[in-house]
Amino acid sequence: MKTRTKRILLLSLCVALLVLCCTCAFAAKNPKIVVDHVSYLLVPERNNIPQHYDVADFFDSEDAMQGVKKLTIPEKINGIPVTTVRSETNMSKTSYTNSEVEEIVLPDTITRIGDYAFHNMKHLSKLDIPSSVTYLGRNAFLYCYGLESITIPESVVAIGRGCFKVCKNLKTVDIQGNGLKKIDNAAFARCKSLQYINLPASLASIGEQVFYSSGLRLLRVPGGCTLESRALMNATKLKKVVFENRTTDALPINGPYVFVNCSNLLKVYLPKQAPKYALSSTFGGCSRLKAVYRTDSISAIWGNAFDGCDALTSLTIPAGVEKVNYNAFLNFTGIKKLRVLTTNASVFVDDAENGNCLETLPDTCKVYVKTAAMKRAVVDAGCPGKVIVKADLK
Repeated sequence: MKTRTKRILLLSLCVALLVLCCTCAFAAKNPKIVVDHVSYLLVPERNNIPQHYDVADFFDSEDAMQGVKKLTIPEKINGIPVTTVRSETNMSKTSYTNSEVEEIVLPDTITRIGDYAFHNMKHLSKLDIPSSVTYLGRNAFLYCYGLESITIPESVVAIGRGCFKVCKNLKTVDIQGNGLKKIDNAAFARCKSLQYINLPASLASIGEQVFYSSGLRLLRVPGGCTLESRALMNATKLKKVVFENRTTDALPINGPYVFVNCSNLLKVYLPKQAPKYALSSTFGGCSRLKAVYRTDSISAIWGNAFDGCDALTSLTIPAGVEKVNYNAFLNFTGIKKLRVLTTNASVFVDDAENGNCLETLPDTCKVYVKTAAMKRAVVDAGCPGKVIVKADLK
């Protein structure tokens, strides 16, 4: 009898151990926990980063979204800190389209807001980014129509690609301190209501299409910052751009189409004492552009640089310019005075009508035209330099 009892107890112990092992194995593969319908993912310690919880999903089901206006994320779960808002389902492009959340409260333990974190939370209007956050992820606030203002703390060093894209009611962005280094491509693209953003001196790069089709009216570019291609393309409300005095050797403009179709742009103050850089399709379609100041650091004016800038009545080509491309002033009829300080530039003219602004050229400059008729027009206009016909101008 005693032997039988021992066998039963031993068997029960084995079964219990087996269940425990299976439970542990399951937990290792599925280290998730749900608290108030919010799913959290336990991330084990690795690479000297302590174990922590990620917010994997703000809702564990579609039904859980209904009627929820406010979410509060705790600092810790079972004594383990919550450090990341990652939204695991949104990583696979599932969005919070049906969410009614208007406010989210994040704890000071959060250090990273990951990709697609709040994607498509159309009613989200209140969210304070904790001063512990260092990174805002790709498309983190995409289609968050309810946001009207956002404050980005000094701790944030990078804003990811498309982070606030199509936040169509976002009006003001307050970037605090001097921590931000980079704004990645299209971060504020199509923010039609955007009126104000202050860019810190620490900013090194404004990526491609960052302010594409935005509502910005004024932009001040920090002294160490580079504007990449199409950075302000189609920003039709933009009126004035000021480049601060350069503090680094970084190019102020890197790539073409930076201000293309900024149809209300009136004035641009280029940077003083900048590294040599070229203009290429830079101001195409800026039909109201009246003046471009401080051109001393321009090294070349390439094709379509001032295409269609009919309101531009004067322009100084500085001494350092080595080449003015033949179609730099394509569809351009407004200029009355072209002040050329360079003595060795090759100037390319594609339209005979532009010949009347070349009389101020130094006679040491060579002027290239595409046809004999253009040559006659340029010469008749009083151009003092040597005029050369070259049909295959590039």
